[in-house]
Formats: sequence, structure tokens, C-alpha cells
Amino acid sequence: MIKNIPLAESPREKARTQGIEHLSNVELLALILRTGNKDESVLQVSERVLNEAGGMSSFSNLSYSQLTSIKGIKQAKAIEMLAVIEIAKRMRERDVKECSLLSPHDIYLRMKNKLMYLKQEHFLVLCLNTKNRVIMEKTIFIGTIDMSVVTPREVFKEAIAVSAAKIVLVHNHPSGDASASEEDVALTRVFIELGEMLAIEVIDHIIVGWNEFYSLKASKLFKES
Repeated sequence: MIKNIPLAESPREKARTQGIEHLSNVELLALILRTGNKDESVLQVSERVLNEAGGMSSFSNLSYSQLTSIKGIKQAKAIEMLAVIEIAKRMRERDVKECSLLSPHDIYLRMKNKLMYLKQEHFLVLCLNTKNRVIMEKTIFIGTIDMSVVTPREVFKEAIAVSAAKIVLVHNHPSGDASASEEDVALTRVFIELGEMLAIEVIDHIIVGWNEFYSLKASKLFKES
């Protein structure tokens, strides 16, 4: 338990005296777990959990079943950890969503946590006003993306319904490779042409991969460092 750790080494004491921002990832997790087991201190359990999860960057993508499969993580602790992860996600998403989408990277930041590690392709449309603020986000299709199932008619119907001035197309590649396929390029051209007829600008088509994204507007692959 945390109370069995020497006071000077206690994450709680360190947070109180130095500030929560000075705690390591292991110490922050220890505050959530609170207790270790008969063989390990809570700090040791926390370090092992992070290692098994693949580090903090992968931690937010763990499921309930994955968490409870880790030695020392019971049902109650798994739920508490998922709650903290979800709060962090929602806070981050709110900050991003309140901003105007002025660049391909802005769009990627908004969508990456939602799409990066999904097992199926998801095709979404972001409907924007004249100031590039999102007024609606909607998933249009889940499955293998091709022109026969993702129809511009359905997408523009949603845009017209909310009086959107512009739209952004977004989908993910479960393979992790964000590079655009010939099908992606052809589909984007169809949307741009129809958008010009309807006076609804298609400002970009973003493909989300694993820590990278492709902007059809910029025709360039961006990798996150």
C-alpha cells in the first residue's frame, strides 16, 4: 500500500510538497491503484502495468478485458483506471473541438484518438461553418471504404441539413499506413466536384494511421514524432 512506502518516497507526499506535475507516470498510476500485493509494492505494480501496456502512450487504448488480464488489476481497479482515461480523453477532445480547423494537423489532432487504433475503417464527415468551426461530426460508414458504399449524396445531405459552408472528409486505415490509395484519391475528386456544384467546399480529406496522417489537400504524409 502507499502508506507502507517511506514518506519521502510516497507519491502523495511528493504531490503535496512538489506539485502533482512532478510525479512520474509510475507515481501517477500508483495514486490510482493505491495498493500493491503481497509480492510487490504499489510502485512496482504500477511500473509493471505500464510496461505490459506498452507505456503511457498506449495506455489510453487499453480495454477492460486487457486491463483485467494484467496481474494485480482486478475489476474495480480496471473500472477506476478506465474512468480516469475517459476523463482525460474528454478534456482533450473538448479543447481541440473548440478550436477552428485551420490546417490538416488541426483536423488530425481532433480525430486521431477516435480513429487511430480502430479495427475497421470508419468514414466520417465534419461539417463546418464559415469560420471553420465544426457544427456537426457524423460517422457515415463503417467497413471497407469504396465508392459503392460511401455515396456523396448521403454526405452532402447531412451537410445541407445543418447549413454547412464547408466539409472535411476523414477516415482511418486500420493497417496503420495512412498513405492514400487510388480509391481514396478518386473518391475525393468526386466529392470535390459535387461540392463545387452545391457551393459546399471540401477543404480536405484526412486519412488517419498509427501516429501519422495523410492530407489529400496537401497530398503529403505527415508522421508524428
